[in-house]
Amino acid sequence: MRNSACDAAAQASEGYDSKLANPLTKLFCKEAFDILEDAIINDKPDLLPYGAMLSGIGFGNSSTTLGHALSYVFSNEGVPHGYSLSSCTTVAHKFNNSVYYDRFKKICQKLKFEPLKLNQPLDAAADVIMPDRGHLDNNPIEVSKQDIAKCLDEIVNSNPLA
Repeated sequence: MRNSACDAAAQASEGYDSKLANPLTKLFCKEAFDILEDAIINDKPDLLPYGAMLSGIGFGNSSTTLGHALSYVFSNEGVPHGYSLSSCTTVAHKFNNSVYYDRFKKICQKLKFEPLKLNQPLDAAADVIMPDRGHLDNNPIEVSKQDIAKCLDEIVNSNPLA
């Protein structure tokens, strides 16, 4: 449950911040995030499917961004997708100065995600992420390889959820 809930919240918040977002997708993403946050923080699991559905409508028409791009190098090493998004989207929201940074971080803290580890060198992981134009081009702030390496360093060498 917690991996799926984190993924839906990441999709909603990243979809809201996407360059491809418009007033309608922002409406769906905002409503989805509000519902998911209430469901997670206040232990109302019955609200999760509705929030996830709204998140899908919102981000499905606007795209996810840096958080998802960062997450795949962890998922490729066997980390569940939602778990990898906990730290990756938190760090991405910080990088993007997202209005969802604090709220998303609190959700991940409530879900008690542990810090992430990466088996490959950060520079090699950044090389894997850079071609992901489908996510990076939609990020609200332009992202360089150096930015990605810095984000990965923060994810694996500090605890972004602390």
